[in-house]
Parts: sequence; structure tokens; C-alpha cells
Amino acid sequence: MYYAPFKKAAASDWGVVCTCREPTQLVVAFAAHYVGLGAREVRLFLDQAQPDLEKILAEIPQVIVQVCDAAYWKDIIGKPRPETVEYRQLMNIFHAYKSTKVAWLAHFDADEFLHSDVCVDDLLSAQPMEIDFAVVEPRERAFVQGELQQCLFDGVFRQPLPHNWGNAPFLFGAAQRFLRQGVLGYPHGKSFVRTGQAIVPGIHTPRRPASHRREKLRGWAVQRARLLHFDGLTSLHWSAKLLRAAAAGGHHGFKQGGRDTHRVKQVIRMRRLGNSLQDAWTMHEMLKVVPQDQIDRLRTLAVIEDYSIDPMRDIDALNLSTPIDLSRAAFDRALTAYQPDVSAWLDPWETLMRQGKRSKGIAA
Repeated sequence: MYYAPFKKAAASDWGVVCTCREPTQLVVAFAAHYVGLGAREVRLFLDQAQPDLEKILAEIPQVIVQVCDAAYWKDIIGKPRPETVEYRQLMNIFHAYKSTKVAWLAHFDADEFLHSDVCVDDLLSAQPMEIDFAVVEPRERAFVQGELQQCLFDGVFRQPLPHNWGNAPFLFGAAQRFLRQGVLGYPHGKSFVRTGQAIVPGIHTPRRPASHRREKLRGWAVQRARLLHFDGLTSLHWSAKLLRAAAAGGHHGFKQGGRDTHRVKQVIRMRRLGNSLQDAWTMHEMLKVVPQDQIDRLRTLAVIEDYSIDPMRDIDALNLSTPIDLSRAAFDRALTAYQPDVSAWLDPWETLMRQGKRSKGIAA
């Protein structure tokens, strides 16, 4: 036959692991979404105690919560709390990988929501036994000019450009230098990793430990799913992160000449503009908003795609005792508890949005 015989794995159950410090409604939406997709485990490592959130999550049987306090780092991990969030993520992923009972484990951030054309169990069950990890490629959420956000999950999605397109300056104009393969964040995917193996899971893809480095590690991209990346759940959320990074000199945290050069340029541009809310709005409108008169053309090129998820439906299915508000306005208000500087920005930002000031772009 044209295709080789297929030996089905004994199990295809799966789970996700996430390290987070986010407003309650986002974390609950994340958990409910993955439970709705069929996850057997949703492991949430809370970067700090969030009693109200923990109470809600305790109502969801599939959710396993670990508060990453001093005792956790000392007694369970055996190391001091790492300074960088990336290293804390890696420690938590590895801890989850060693202790999980599911057949596949994925690491996703709280702003990353899987969209699959088929049942996720079936998707993983169909993977050849020789495949150690399956990569889900990203789509990055953007907004359409003139369509003000109402819900956290509104918008359209940018597909990272094919490698042979290059940086396509003729497509993006002055914004091109702030992008990598047409997106503001990362163009490479994240992985479902087969468990019970000599593997060190990573933020994006796994590797072999030094003791097994000669053993081939096989992974490929899945074709029937994509990871929707809501990089900045609202315009204020995205802009606040950029403003804080610019004020703190966050561009120095990236490796010079590395793959995140586009992020460095975003932060530097914000610093040069002066760190005002109007400047942040201008950056957001240039980099996060798709021109209304180009949306059909960009859809035809598959640069822009449309996907729909419904975390509110998934939350409702859980019959939680606490109501959850997934509106844009409620999330922006909730941000003030985690980011005190946002409190002073909230009302002026609402004014900017109501005025609907649309930048024509940033001069090169």
C-alpha cells in the first residue's frame, strides 16, 4: 500500500500546563476553554496567590492549581524562585511533565487558545508513534479598523508569513521593522509533547537530556489545528506592557541580534516617542489594527484569517458559582489590581478609544 501500516498508541488523553499571573476572568476562560476541548488536566502554576481565583478553579475537577510560593520553590523544586518568568515557566513545565499521567502535555500561555478542526484526542491519536512532539503553529490576533473591541476574544488573526516571502516590506510598509514574519510576537509554534520519555520540555519545543542526546527527537507541525495568540487581550493591556517595558529599559533584556530584534525595536520606538498614552495609542493603531479597506485583500492572501472561539460558552457549561465577565471593559478594570499604574491610564484610554483617533502610521 501507499501508506505504511499504522499502530495506534494506547492512550491519547492530554493536558495543558500554564504559568500565569493574570486577571481572574482570563485564567478562568483559559481553563474552561481547554476543559471544553477535552483536556483531562489543566495545570495552572500561579505566580502568586490569588485566593478569589483559586476558589473558582477549585470547582473545576480537571484543574490542578499550584501556587508558586516560597515553599513550592524550596520544597518541591529545590531551587530559589528564578528571577525571569521564562525560567520559572521551564521549571514548572518540567515538574508537570514528570508528574502528569496524561499521554500528551502542552505548554501554553494564558493568552493562547487552541483552535482545532477535529477532536483534539483524535488529532493526537492519529500521530505516528515515531513522533515525539506535535507543533501547533500560531495565529496572532489583530483588530479591524473602525470595529471597537467589545469581548476579549474579538478580532481577526494574522498568519505568520511563509519563509520564502521574506520580511515583505511592500506588504507592511514602515511597520515591517517591528515584525517577524508578519507578526509582533513569535511566528513559531508550541508543542504537544508525548509523555513518559527521556525529554526535557521547553517553552516552544522539547529537547533530549544530555544523557540521551544521541537519540533522535522527532517532531512535526499538525495540519488541523492552530494556536490563537491573543497578544494583548485589549488595546490597553498591550499598550501598558509596551509602556512599562519602555520605561524600564526592557529592550536590554533581549539578546542583541537575536530572533527578538523586532520586539527590541517596538520598545525602543516607544521610548523615542515619549511614553505618553497618545503615543502608545498611535503604536497600537499602527501595529495591531488592520485597515478596513485592505481586509478583503489580506484575507485573499491568507495573511489575515478568521477563527471563532467561545470561552463564555465553555464557562457557562461549568456552572460556576461566581459570574465571569469577559467584556473588554471588565478586563481593563481588572488589570488595575495587577498593574497599579493602569489605574491612572484607564479613563484617559477610554477617552482615546471613544474619540476613535486613527493614526496614519509612523514615519520611517
